[in-house]
Amino acid sequence: MSENNFFEITSLNNETVKNVVKLQQKKYRKECGLIFLEGEKSLTGALEANVKLKSIFYLDEKNISAFKNLSGVDFYKVNEKVMDKIATVKTASNIAAVALEPKYFLDEILKYDKLVLLDNIKDAGNLGTIIRSACAFGVDGILLYGQCVDEFSSKVIRSSAGNIFKLPIIHIGEDISVMQKIKKTHKIISTVAPFGEFGKKAHDCQKIEYPKKYVLALGSEANGLCKEILKISDLFVTLKNENNVESLNLAVFAGIIFYIINSKK
Repeated sequence: MSENNFFEITSLNNETVKNVVKLQQKKYRKECGLIFLEGEKSLTGALEANVKLKSIFYLDEKNISAFKNLSGVDFYKVNEKVMDKIATVKTASNIAAVALEPKYFLDEILKYDKLVLLDNIKDAGNLGTIIRSACAFGVDGILLYGQCVDEFSSKVIRSSAGNIFKLPIIHIGEDISVMQKIKKTHKIISTVAPFGEFGKKAHDCQKIEYPKKYVLALGSEANGLCKEILKISDLFVTLKNENNVESLNLAVFAGIIFYIINSKK
């Protein structure tokens, strides 16, 4: 690590600190194309996916032993007050970083076979956990439909345990024409509750064969999938349960169905 990229910050009023704090705002992140990472797992996950780190903040030299040979990175040694200031959690990590936001495109993602669509997912913890399970059970990419939480919010990144960088994720808005384009290359499989109009049409997700190229659509716990997605679906699946449990936590359900489909290879 050369001297020309080594700095020390002790003041909470430092301009660099102020700019890092602003990364907690989605609007600012999008404007500057940067994201904020906390903890060694997030930094390591980013590096393994060739995400470019711009700056690293640390409390002690030992915290950067795995990163000190990186080139083109500004290293900032900070005190606990500064680290607490830039942190998004009550108990700050010993290391944090600012990185370039990864960019993905729909045409690239549609080259993959096994995709997941999430409709209006608002809970950051759920999204991060779903991403983690998706990586573990063979999902190739994730499409975010409607008004989903920002996938690069600090809570989503933390909840994914650094796995967010292992697969492409993009927002596709609410334009149904985009879904019509996707339908040309992939079968759309909608997950529904085991009751009601669509539940009656649904197959047990454990008992069917899945097409080679598909988009598995999951809706929010509160509202399920929107009618636009349901109308263009090729297949409906449900997860049978016992004891009259109406629904599962979305992240739990996603992990189960990802595992079931992956086990059918």
